[in-house]
Amino acid sequence: MPVRALIIDYKGLEQGDATANRALLDWITEQGLDWCLFTTDPVDAAAWCAARGYPAPAAYVHRGIVPNNPNRGSAAWVDEATRQLGVQRHELLYVGSTHLDWRTAGNAGVLYVHARWTGQLPAGHNALNFSGPGEIPAFAEAFLLDEPRWAFQGGGGGWKLRCLLPASVTLPRTASGQTFRLQDVFTYEQPVKIGEEDARSVLMLSALVNVYLEGLMTGGAWICVYPSSRPGRVSEQLQAFLRPASHLFHNFYREDLLVRAVQAPDTSRERAAARKEGRPAQVSIATQATTVHVGSDYRRRRLKGKTVIVADDFTTHGMSLSWARALLGMAGVEQVIMLAVGKYGPASHTVYAPLGAVKPFQLNAELTERDFKTVDMPLRRDNRAEQQMRDRIAMFFHDAAGA
Repeated sequence: MPVRALIIDYKGLEQGDATANRALLDWITEQGLDWCLFTTDPVDAAAWCAARGYPAPAAYVHRGIVPNNPNRGSAAWVDEATRQLGVQRHELLYVGSTHLDWRTAGNAGVLYVHARWTGQLPAGHNALNFSGPGEIPAFAEAFLLDEPRWAFQGGGGGWKLRCLLPASVTLPRTASGQTFRLQDVFTYEQPVKIGEEDARSVLMLSALVNVYLEGLMTGGAWICVYPSSRPGRVSEQLQAFLRPASHLFHNFYREDLLVRAVQAPDTSRERAAARKEGRPAQVSIATQATTVHVGSDYRRRRLKGKTVIVADDFTTHGMSLSWARALLGMAGVEQVIMLAVGKYGPASHTVYAPLGAVKPFQLNAELTERDFKTVDMPLRRDNRAEQQMRDRIAMFFHDAAGA
């Protein structure tokens, strides 16, 4: 679902330019959205807004009406807003002014943006920052007001697969027609810019926001990157973004959750070589099963009931992500979200289910391809995902004419 309402702390409307604040509230109304005013102490919300020339909010929350009267920081504040507005948490955008707003949104798993015109967040509090209220509509229109679309998606019991785009897609990088490929960013690690923004950040933020809008980005979820073929390595392009970006949703990046303990063949290179030589690729689920396990330190950490998002740059048949799902499921994880930027091959995903017991916290060196049952699952294909990405990218164009 797209975002349906905004929570706005009163300081964001009390400080800064009143005309700009009023324009933000007018835009909210024009979009058919609602908004909720947050104050610590009770005020006459309608009179408070009228005195500033603002429209009255659809909902109003202060500490006195939140069950048990908790201080700001408690998710109960957000739950009171959802009750009044008739929305779910993932249908909200929280515009806050202090570290307590940041904490309130985070504890509820609600996407938070910081009103920097009221002051800076303290160090260590990562958030999307906006220097003026006029920047919020552009961000929301680019990322939050349309249904989240995936080029490919599917799922089963305890897992979901989401692929942002076809791996072969070519995307614009300027309004004048220059383009780039996903491989330029994630395989060859080229510094691709879309206007003034890093292409990787635009793509990955789009993926994470899509997960959020689906209601899959639960507060406190863990995020990790599937390890590269070499021990101790993951995609730096993914990790460098996801480590700080996980805090946008009050999630936690776990670098060592999945461990490549033994060197494995690079499946991307093998597939490329096989295509060039006109032969079948020598790729097997055993390549993953005998070299990757859950970090042993997590034996003592609570995995039961967790949501884990496993990110990979590309997927083809799904061997890597399927093995991650199997490992984490056997370690007690409740839901695994498998997230890929690009997908090669047909609109299907192969589920590899171990036929016997798997030891999640150590290598399973004895496993072979015969130890897995395979089921090819069709994925839902949405061709509109590519256009949605192009529309989002267009918001970042800054050409010589000032577009």
